[in-house]
Amino acid sequence: MAGRARLFFLRPAELSVIVALGIAQAAILVAWVLLIWQAVDSIEAMRGDIRAPLPWLGGLLFVALANAVLRSLEFSICERIGFLTVRRLRMHIYRHMLGMAPRQIQHRSRGSLLLRMTGDLTMLRTWISRGIGRGTIGAIVLAVGLAAIAYLSPLMAISAALIFAAGAAASLTLGRRLRRLTAVVRRRRSLLASNIDEQINSLAVVQLFGRAGGEYSRLSQQNDAMTLALVREAKVRGRMRGIAAGTGWVAVVAVLAAGLYEVSEGYITLGMLIAAAAGVRHLAGPVRSLGFAHDYWRRASISRKKILEFLASGSRPLSSPLHNRLKVRRGKIQFDDVYVPSALHGVSATAQSGERIAITGPLGAGKSTLLGLVGRLVEPSAGEVLIDGTPLPSVTLESSQREVGMVSGDLPLMRGSVRRNVSYRRPSATEAEIWQVLAACGLEELVARLHEGLDTWITEGGKNFSTGERQRIALARAIMGYPRILLLDEPTTNLDAESTEIFHEVIARYPGTVFLATHDPAEAALMDRVWRLENGRLVEQSAAPAGASDAREGLLIASLG
Repeated sequence: MAGRARLFFLRPAELSVIVALGIAQAAILVAWVLLIWQAVDSIEAMRGDIRAPLPWLGGLLFVALANAVLRSLEFSICERIGFLTVRRLRMHIYRHMLGMAPRQIQHRSRGSLLLRMTGDLTMLRTWISRGIGRGTIGAIVLAVGLAAIAYLSPLMAISAALIFAAGAAASLTLGRRLRRLTAVVRRRRSLLASNIDEQINSLAVVQLFGRAGGEYSRLSQQNDAMTLALVREAKVRGRMRGIAAGTGWVAVVAVLAAGLYEVSEGYITLGMLIAAAAGVRHLAGPVRSLGFAHDYWRRASISRKKILEFLASGSRPLSSPLHNRLKVRRGKIQFDDVYVPSALHGVSATAQSGERIAITGPLGAGKSTLLGLVGRLVEPSAGEVLIDGTPLPSVTLESSQREVGMVSGDLPLMRGSVRRNVSYRRPSATEAEIWQVLAACGLEELVARLHEGLDTWITEGGKNFSTGERQRIALARAIMGYPRILLLDEPTTNLDAESTEIFHEVIARYPGTVFLATHDPAEAALMDRVWRLENGRLVEQSAAPAGASDAREGLLIASLG
């Protein structure tokens, strides 16, 4: 957890730049106070010589310009550091998610996941750049500024410090309430985002079943609830900003009151009073930054907690020096007493190199889970899966999944071009390799008819293509590069005869180990052996019915003819 927590903080070089900016701004403030002191005193004592205060006024002009430059750098550098820090964190979250099994993601709403990658990171970015970054600069300037004023008059410095402390105490009191309100806002935003995401993906269902009015009403209620929470949060944040702004002005009044007393008693000069008042007024900005920093921290603390909880969830390393790379030479697959909660119970079986295995059984028998174990979409709670004698947990996730191609209803097409989808598992594929795979999947004529050919756009899930076309594109994606292991999960369900025949032809001539989950006895007969599952248990292993090899040979001859 400590390693993950460090992701939220600045790197040493970034922190050094922020501290350097704070020291530079503090030096400018000290120069500002001293120059005003000297300028006012020289004006008071010039006795007709108008040239006496000019050097001090020139110095003030230079300091004002330097301050403007430093404030500009403060904003741009702190924002840049915030963006870079959050970029690193976003990629760490994404890499963590890539190592999670899909079943870990399925129980989470897409709205909450989107909130992690967008809203939560925006909160953290604001805290890092404007809270930590500008707050650190503000703290340095405030400390040095009060020291400079104390040099002129300890009484004025104490008066200003007391006012600033009172403002900080009031902000802390409101901060506790703000944190509770922020939690409510975040929860309601997640619910709203999840609902909108569901509506977008189920728009046809809502329209067809006449639920537009009901869904509109539900969304309206969620929208109103979130808006109310945002308004309440804004009120508290407004009060905190009012306290931060008011504290600066009240501090100026307190300094003037203390300074007037000291001037009347002859302890300080008028120039020292005006310089101290100007210095305190200048400190209003750093004080406001510190007040806002507390606000940003309160808002970001919940986001930080949620992100840490997500990063604490189980995830497999994509690559690691502690794991070997899987090299499949034969494609022999062994299941050794494998258990998956609520899915598989003590399954043991072996598929020999190049063997074609049909996995049959009723719905919920565990067929998809068995395929998922080979593709490492599912991890067993006990037992192990071995490929060519190598246990899968001992090899990197990237290398094991590179050796497996899969077609499943749970693996939709990606938004992008036909080319991107077909070559997704192997982006470096040449044009010739792409067309070879297209030909194997009967897609040559389809792509030739498309207006933009391989560059034709596929919408999310491939919904602008027919079911058969989608499945054949998914098959082309799975066999690109011809991985040694091919997993097919009910690939021909609801397909037309032409698309079904293409799948059978690919199975018949595929140069590797093939698993086919199917309900169709005729399809199972095309395979070498049949495994039957019931209630998560392997109840039967048998050779394919007589004539299966003849059927495969007939398909192969038909495809070559």
